[in-house]
Amino acid sequence: MWKLKLPEGKDRWIFLLTVGVILCILAFPVGSKSSRGTLPLSRMEAENVTASAPGSQDAAAYEQKLEKRVREILRGVSGVGEVDVMIVLKSSVEKVIQVDNSSSKSVTTEKGSGTDRSVETMDQEHNTVLTGSGSGQEPVVAKEVYPEIAGIIISASGGGNASVQAEISGAMEALFGLPANKIKVLKRVE
Repeated sequence: MWKLKLPEGKDRWIFLLTVGVILCILAFPVGSKSSRGTLPLSRMEAENVTASAPGSQDAAAYEQKLEKRVREILRGVSGVGEVDVMIVLKSSVEKVIQVDNSSSKSVTTEKGSGTDRSVETMDQEHNTVLTGSGSGQEPVVAKEVYPEIAGIIISASGGGNASVQAEISGAMEALFGLPANKIKVLKRVE
């Protein structure tokens, strides 16, 4: 039916090898296994997933607290109207655990027949500070670092007005130090 004219000799093997490599690349799936074949989570499902993961409960509570405060302040601004706010964080809350550090250094000098040898030993020990007794011991948290905000979406009744959009966007830039491309103001559908 079709006749394909392949190069001769060494060029033929290089051509076949190239075609084989391309076919191998095309055969591998793209993306991670966990993201293939799944649908995006609704806000309610995402909150349930993050609430069940250890350490993310603090981040979810922090996120909700910020959303509530932004919603309350924007409701009082002229022309904004009813507001919905969604804040997305870059990571979860980071807890820095208190650690006791101790170190010791010893130098041993040996003098032999015509040669001197010096051996230096340094030991370091790091222990986590715990509170409580028995099986109820927990590490002492030195500080908590709250995550940065990745982006904000605001849906407002007055969001169709360009001046209201600019005011809301400017307020979020000033409040959170975010660039304008991380803030989106939309018109709310009633």
